[in-house]
Amino acid sequence: MQLLSKRLREITGGQGISVLYSDIGPQFYDKNGGWKSVDAFELELKASKVFHGIENSTSILLEHAKEAIERDVRRLREEFATMGDCEATVVQLIPQYGELEWAHIRGKHAAERFKVEVGDIVGVEVSTPRDEDWGYILWFHEFKESSLTVLRLREPASDSSLLGLLQAALDEARRCQLPKITIWTSSQRLETLTGCQINRRTSSLPALLLLGAGERTDSDDPGSETRKLVWRNIEKLGWC
Repeated sequence: MQLLSKRLREITGGQGISVLYSDIGPQFYDKNGGWKSVDAFELELKASKVFHGIENSTSILLEHAKEAIERDVRRLREEFATMGDCEATVVQLIPQYGELEWAHIRGKHAAERFKVEVGDIVGVEVSTPRDEDWGYILWFHEFKESSLTVLRLREPASDSSLLGLLQAALDEARRCQLPKITIWTSSQRLETLTGCQINRRTSSLPALLLLGAGERTDSDDPGSETRKLVWRNIEKLGWC
């Protein structure tokens, strides 16, 4: 890991970041290469939960998921462009299409052992031409964890639309005999709307390696004079 960290800095010229998810605590990868763990949380919803007063959503097939991801990227670029000067370096990762495809195929393969038909739906989106009101959710079937795990959730403006996205995920979990859905990107809004508590993660801890010098993560010593790094909306499977 130390050699990898050194090599990454060499081939990138000290630009960018590297990401991993630690299942052996926060110290090992920090000591052996500089990947620093940050706080991560998750929200679990039992598949039996039902929301009312929701807006309908439109299914996203795997073959069309790239369009939703590209729309998400455009929104992120617009949001970052309006941030202006910031005292911190802000990082946001979302799953690439290849990661989604890999996770979906993995889930389909696992489903065969349970005699479950997964199909080609990988999420749903809010049907609206206005980017400001648009939102979507991507998932994959994680039978090992008995969960329909959310890869990406962009919250739409409307609460009823957001609950519609969540209800579609709950319906998919029940259809595939999975007892829960798991959401890594957990906001106070989600906690309030669902009535479920956000919990701190104890495994698959996200860790960042800053390839440039003179920056720190938001979990480092607040008295440091170096630039702060904020990793917002941590998603699962953001490989980098």
